Amino acid sequence: MKVAVINFSGNPGKTTLVENLLAPRMTAQKFRVETINAGPLSDSGAKNLKGKDFGGLQEDLMLLESAIVDVGASNVEEFIKQMGQFDGSHEEFDCFVVPTVSEKKQQIDTVNTIETLAGLGVPTRKIRVVFNKVELEDAGDLPRIFSTIFGLHADKKCFTLKRDAVVFRNEIFERLHLLKKNVAEIVADKTDYRSMLRQAKEDDDKAHAVSMISAQRLANSAQKNLDDVYKALFTEARI
Repeated sequence: MKVAVINFSGNPGKTTLVENLLAPRMTAQKFRVETINAGPLSDSGAKNLKGKDFGGLQEDLMLLESAIVDVGASNVEEFIKQMGQFDGSHEEFDCFVVPTVSEKKQQIDTVNTIETLAGLGVPTRKIRVVFNKVELEDAGDLPRIFSTIFGLHADKKCFTLKRDAVVFRNEIFERLHLLKKNVAEIVADKTDYRSMLRQAKEDDDKAHAVSMISAQRLANSAQKNLDDVYKALFTEARI
């Protein structure tokens, strides 16, 4: 499966979803299309490109069975322009994942992203939205909170809407940069931090153990949520 993660907006959590939702569940080459803020992908086996390199990217994709392409906001317009020039090149992708958050500007950018992809000929079934950074208590209120997105779907049905594709706000995502791990790596960490805490003599060691116990608890709940989102995204589309 070859997936592009894309949005005209600069902060809907694209790279966080690549690193925590997609990469741990796919055996895939990663590409980051960005000129600024290289981010964690540069340290995790990704090939870094610019939007103008789209021609080479599409040729790479032809030779791959699985890939994740993280399109940064600084290059998204050039990426879209190049994809339009290589007529039909969207067919190299099995899915376009469009993350969105509840802020109105980001919803408008998301609508523009979806309509642009649809205008290039990307089929409805390939454009899939992820509702990101949602408060747990708002899970049943998505149509109101994301009214712009739901309105577009009701009006044009030019993308696939999965109500279960909801990533809930979780403090672990704010801790990942300092921990230098993704959610899956924290969950897989078998260190007995409880025993470490009991044996620790120094305050710094105690603080580290306490922090990691909390991080694992947060990561366990996030991992379950991400498993559900991945399943929702990539099961048979329900329009």
